[in-house]
Amino acid sequence: MSERLFPVARHATRFALLILALFLLTLGSALHARASVMPGGNSGWLVVASRSDANTAVSMARGYAGRFPQTTVFQSNNGWFAITLGWMRQPGGTAYKNQLIANGSIPGDSYFHNGERFQFAVWSATGVTGGASQALFSATALQGGSSGKTGGYRPSNEAFVTGLNPRGDNYLSLRTGPGSRYQEIARMGPNTPLTVLGRQGSWMNVAMRDGRSGWAYSKYIASVPAATAPPAVNPPILSPPVEPAPSVARRAISPPRAGVVGNLQASGDAYLALRNGAGTSHAEIARLLEGTEVSMLAQRGAWIEVELGNGMRGWAYGRYLEAAATRTNDPADIPTIGPEDPGKVVDIQPPDETPNLPDLNSLPPGKRVALVMGNSDYRHAPLLPNPKNDATRLTQTLKRLGFTVIVGLDQDKVAMEGTVRSYVRAIQGADVALFFYAGHAMQMGGKNYLIPVDAKLEDATAVDFETIELGTILNYMNAPGRLSIALLDACRDNPLARRFRGLGTSRSGYVGRGLAAPEAGGGNVLIGFATAPGEVALDGDEDNSPFTAALLKHIETPGLEIEIMMKRVKADVYAATGGTQSPWHNSALRKEFYFVN
Repeated sequence: MSERLFPVARHATRFALLILALFLLTLGSALHARASVMPGGNSGWLVVASRSDANTAVSMARGYAGRFPQTTVFQSNNGWFAITLGWMRQPGGTAYKNQLIANGSIPGDSYFHNGERFQFAVWSATGVTGGASQALFSATALQGGSSGKTGGYRPSNEAFVTGLNPRGDNYLSLRTGPGSRYQEIARMGPNTPLTVLGRQGSWMNVAMRDGRSGWAYSKYIASVPAATAPPAVNPPILSPPVEPAPSVARRAISPPRAGVVGNLQASGDAYLALRNGAGTSHAEIARLLEGTEVSMLAQRGAWIEVELGNGMRGWAYGRYLEAAATRTNDPADIPTIGPEDPGKVVDIQPPDETPNLPDLNSLPPGKRVALVMGNSDYRHAPLLPNPKNDATRLTQTLKRLGFTVIVGLDQDKVAMEGTVRSYVRAIQGADVALFFYAGHAMQMGGKNYLIPVDAKLEDATAVDFETIELGTILNYMNAPGRLSIALLDACRDNPLARRFRGLGTSRSGYVGRGLAAPEAGGGNVLIGFATAPGEVALDGDEDNSPFTAALLKHIETPGLEIEIMMKRVKADVYAATGGTQSPWHNSALRKEFYFVN
């Protein structure tokens, strides 16, 4: 009897295992669905790039956030990190994507993803992160977006700006996130028409008619009732990077005035965009770094038409252009085009102050270009207080000495590579090329590597993918007829290099202390280190390192030849450090060089 029951028991066991497998499969599917960040319906996230490292993805996303305030980085279930500009419904989203590709705003291989693989937002320009939530979908919706299945999210509706105090600021700020701490995108005047995309507390996610969207304080936003004509439109107050009203006429600057790209710190970018028209809706054709010389040809509202030394012409935002002896106004003085007279052009009048420009009569002739880099804020190593200070002080000095200076401060790998490439383009035709770096660096196998702020150096491949080889920069600097100078205050005791030494790298190269002595090669070049090869330099207890402090002391001395200057720097550093640090330089210069005659 019991023998006949065994097959039944076996069948029952198989059936139970089948039921268990189906349950686990269903549970896994449910967990996967719950982990996905899907706006639902016929909607998708506009993906412009993917990166395998979160820091790299976030760094790239910050570059988009100034133009696309809904930019968000998602971790995918395949381990990659997707950079998205926000989400939209289709087919409107496809048309919007194609428009952005056509004007060069996003890569040509950008695409929409339904979010099934996205697990959670690791970073967002809106400030809203985490898994799928109404707050996230509301914050990251692009114009025309609708949530479909997310539930509770109200469809778009028309509204306008109202209730402003005409005796006060008389504008409503459009910001990148729901709060006054977020960056201002634009300033909207009374009756500016809006489309409401969502709400979070006292803040509304809104879109303007020109396609820009962000967050504004709800107290000053009123809905347009159904079947009611919209109020008269007062164009938004011009605030960078807002395009001027089309009715503003182009006025020639006659004769053309010499100018230069000024301080870009307030812009939040390391460059000034050059566009093929007067406004941010026009395609970007070049990126101008601080110190780039231009000729100013015409003005349209707050935009200036300029010509570069290579003959390229385009339009740049006037706030960041300096004339030869004057500056443009502060943001508060940017002209406003009001509803009373939309065609009125308000001149940008320069203030009274005159910038402190170098005495060009005391400088040797020729084109001088410098790259100055300082990395202090390391993410995986202790903070270095002085490199950023060193780079900033030296930048100011070199500008007084007639150098066009390209600056990189606290940059990750991607940003450093971009800055170096800009320098390589800028030194074409230069008579003197100078490179200064302060921060962490390391030597391996007789080569020197500069370390970006995001480097981890956790495995044997790190030196190839996370650092920048000094020799690459020196090779580009070396050109017939050019005098090159490389100064490195980068021999500090480096915890990243010490950790890397312990990894047992697969290379035969030795990872040593300090930096290796590079060959000057056949170029007309001088290379200087803050201390002797293989030794460690001090960061210093003052605002600048001992090496940079001595360099700043002597570099502007008239009639001081550079090799004599380096000897004086060496003597000062040796004395200041009690004999523990002695700078070193290797010169292959075939002629004398003076920073100041």
